Amino acid sequence: MPPEPTAHPASQPPPETAPARETDGPAATVAKLAAAMLRLDPGELARLRRMEVDGPGEPEFWKLAVGCGLQGEPRDLRLVRLLALLAPKGARATRVPFHKSGTEHALGRALHKAGLSEARLARFLALPRGGRADALERLVRLLAARGASAAGIDCTDIARLVWFDTPRDLRKLAETYYRGLDAAAINAKDTAR
Repeated sequence: MPPEPTAHPASQPPPETAPARETDGPAATVAKLAAAMLRLDPGELARLRRMEVDGPGEPEFWKLAVGCGLQGEPRDLRLVRLLALLAPKGARATRVPFHKSGTEHALGRALHKAGLSEARLARFLALPRGGRADALERLVRLLAARGASAAGIDCTDIARLVWFDTPRDLRKLAETYYRGLDAAAINAKDTAR
């Protein structure tokens, strides 16, 4: 069994640039990032949605990066863009949290509820490691277009796919998708009775 990947720099900020926190890790970083995005102006979120992940980054990205302990690597820019795609549009006062932790809000379950086909999930899972970034963005855009973020999505699942992309992360995605499929089948069967 391969060893667990080393932590992304966001989960272990250098001591000279960020205070040590007991809650450091991908989940804490994502929670902080998602909460900060809810406070951005609509124009700032729009710039993050259009941001090029291989470019220098928008000023809004750098404000978030410094505040959340990101390092400015292309994968950090990609994560911020993906979360910006899920962040609610409109005035700040009308926005609801789009990041919610837990199995009920797992990425796989959200994709199932949004109507992602099994075939499309299988194609995503079959992509080579490191080759899923664009496909992941298409999945996030599907979720955004179908309004899935209103119910909440565990964005830590997205971050783990962007930062680590391990078989464990893919297994969780598949498991939660099929648990959602199974739950829907059980509900349909109970309703038919």
